[in-house]
Amino acid sequence: MQNILEAQASLASTQLVALTDCRGYEQDSVDLAVASAVAALEAVDMNGATVLIKPNLLLAFEPERAATTHPAIVRALIRAAKGAGAARVLVGDSPGWQGLSSVAAKTGMSAVVRGEGAAWADFSEGVSVDLPEGSLIRRFEIARAVVEADLVINAPKLKTHGLMYYTGAVKNLFGCIPGLKKSAFHLRFPGRAEFAAMLADLYLAVKPALNVMDAVVAMEGAGPSNGKPEDIGLVLASRSAFALDWLAAGIIGYDPADVPYLGLAARDSRYGLDLSALSWVGQDPAARRVHHFERVRVLKETDFFRRKMPAWAHGLARNLSVPRPFFSDGLCVRCGGCVKICPAQCLSFQEGKHAPRVDYGACIRCYCCHEVCPADAIRLARRP
Repeated sequence: MQNILEAQASLASTQLVALTDCRGYEQDSVDLAVASAVAALEAVDMNGATVLIKPNLLLAFEPERAATTHPAIVRALIRAAKGAGAARVLVGDSPGWQGLSSVAAKTGMSAVVRGEGAAWADFSEGVSVDLPEGSLIRRFEIARAVVEADLVINAPKLKTHGLMYYTGAVKNLFGCIPGLKKSAFHLRFPGRAEFAAMLADLYLAVKPALNVMDAVVAMEGAGPSNGKPEDIGLVLASRSAFALDWLAAGIIGYDPADVPYLGLAARDSRYGLDLSALSWVGQDPAARRVHHFERVRVLKETDFFRRKMPAWAHGLARNLSVPRPFFSDGLCVRCGGCVKICPAQCLSFQEGKHAPRVDYGACIRCYCCHEVCPADAIRLARRP
């Protein structure tokens, strides 16, 4: 009986989400909010450990654009880890296509890492990690720095996302895949359900000890890079990325079960999400819901047509019904990021056209191009 009670208590502690009020990025306020959120959870032993903090460093954008984790959050986490006795604190990510040094400088992260005496982790080298418990993936190649750290603190940004509708703690771990190797997963798993299962399995492989979300200012609209900043005023923390994302997605108005990887985790116990044990402390998520938040429209997908229609007809129906990327000649800056990252290699620059040409027959609708565009030159729509 004692063992059963201890197991129940352990499960309940992992399903707890702390929500603390934080109305701006003044460092004292952020330090207090992060410390309060972490203190509300079961303690993470960092004494003598090498701690890796994994923020969202998608692109070389200023913090005010709300596309990346704010440097004040990372500064607070470095201080918290050192205060808890960490022997070494690393910060790392694998940006979409740009070099880490330029992204770190533009986002304000370089100054934070240097000023707080932390160090940058190199995510360019990957190592193989077996995952026999995965539902879809049984082996990942993950950045060596992630694998060799004693524990990982996952520091996501709350944003919308063209493919997953919402991006938060679970999706942030995709940056643990080195460089452009991430694109191969889009090509291998082009459907929402398959890609979501891959992300859920990746969470099992990385196993972050702590998840602390920057929801002080979120991104609404055309996320994850070209949406609009929206004040939320919260820092969220949990031992479970799925539990944290479930509440965060609800705060911005989604039915969390509509987010593909959250719906999967709610159905599959291997991911450790138990909605019956889900609880919160601090700010009431229902009271903090943002009713006017501009979300990515959820598509109610079914495999009925895939099963009943010939492949050519299904492809035609998909072309007509699933949003696809349209490029603006006027806005495109020809940085080449979209062409470089495209897993299907369906983009190319051609004479007489400023923006890339799209081969829609080859396009897999992964929206990687939309995700990394620095100029808001790509619109996702069913028709021009």
